[in-house]
Amino acid sequence: MNTIDPAQMARNLATADTQKFQQRAQFQADKYQSQLTALGKVESALRDFRSTIQDINSSTTSIIQNKATLSDDNHFTVNANAQALSGSYQIFVEQIASAHQVKTGMPANLDSTTSVPNTGTLSFTIDGQTLDLDLSTIDSDGDGQSTISELTTAINNHPDNPGVNATLVRTSGQTHFMLASNETGVANTLSVNANTGTTWFDDAFTNLTEISAPQDAVIWLGAETTGLKLTNSSNTFSNVIDGIDITATKAQTSGDPALSMAIDTDQDATLEQVNAFIESYNKVMSTLDSYTQTGSADTQRGALANDPTLRSIESQLNNLLRDQFEGKRLSEIGISINREGKLEVDKDSFKNAQQTMGATIESMFNGEGNLLDSLEDSLKPFLQFSSGIFTSRKEALRSNIDRIDDKQVALDRKYEMAYTRYLKQFTQMNQIMTQMQQTQGLFG
Repeated sequence: MNTIDPAQMARNLATADTQKFQQRAQFQADKYQSQLTALGKVESALRDFRSTIQDINSSTTSIIQNKATLSDDNHFTVNANAQALSGSYQIFVEQIASAHQVKTGMPANLDSTTSVPNTGTLSFTIDGQTLDLDLSTIDSDGDGQSTISELTTAINNHPDNPGVNATLVRTSGQTHFMLASNETGVANTLSVNANTGTTWFDDAFTNLTEISAPQDAVIWLGAETTGLKLTNSSNTFSNVIDGIDITATKAQTSGDPALSMAIDTDQDATLEQVNAFIESYNKVMSTLDSYTQTGSADTQRGALANDPTLRSIESQLNNLLRDQFEGKRLSEIGISINREGKLEVDKDSFKNAQQTMGATIESMFNGEGNLLDSLEDSLKPFLQFSSGIFTSRKEALRSNIDRIDDKQVALDRKYEMAYTRYLKQFTQMNQIMTQMQQTQGLFG
């Protein structure tokens, strides 16, 4: 009579008691995890699609892109948004804007450790705003002595700084204390007043050397002196012509002819916008297809097959893309939905439509309440972080997985209890069998 292995027998029986329950729990956990992963992938694709929509449908961009062509790009640059109308213009740059910059009359032996008064005030005024700096507060290291370096830091970091920048400039063995306005234009002229009772210090801010005078940018819409004169504190003239920003970069010489600026539709850039929209939409459709397929002999059933939420998303997006906006459908401007439910564009048809109905295309996509607005509105219920449908679905799946994890813990505990019980029983049986063999040997 052979003995048995109590541990192996106990493992076999304990496994038999719990295995089918563990397999069922693992199957459910894997199913929920697959659904959770799939929802995450679909949500990510939808968020990317929404970002693409927002990039095309902002206050400064649209589906239609314009471009500026300049006869000479050395004197100004141009940004033309979707509201810019095609046309030709003449621009003359008389002067560019500059910021006010001065050098104080500090001693020739100035360096970063030079002591400055620690009583009194130093006042700066720019464009009607004033900073009264209390010099008793600038001793940052608490050694009882304030330095020119600490003064520089106190000016630049003060929360009430009206737009002045202080710097120490070293050249030819000397250090100069410089002040400059952060903004260009005459309105941002810097004025300084020191009231400390220390003569050399107060005089240094009275005897200023102007390094750069403040001036506004001046351009002419048309020829110099005969066109429309435009003045601006900044070098960028925003929307002086609808949808066009002009940034002056270099003044022309008086008497030079005005420079030409032509605004026209940028067909290639517009097509890039369309392609970005199509690619992002098709990514959503491909992701939905991969997780909702019902399966066949050659394909695996998707983790979210027949899911009503995803069917609703696909139906809403598809219906919007087939709808009319501004009395036109996408198919009428060269954009269609193929048999696989994906968008595609006929480049020639779209460019032809852009030439004849550019304003209509822009309104179709970017008009208030039209295609892009409607698409974004349709996605909101699904993608809201706190109360969106995807958030709720994922939280429910995580809760299900947590409950199954709790079941697995309970099954592990049941296994251990069964194993302990069977081990005790088979150990006792093994001992009895051993005793029987020994007794039988006595009568051998």
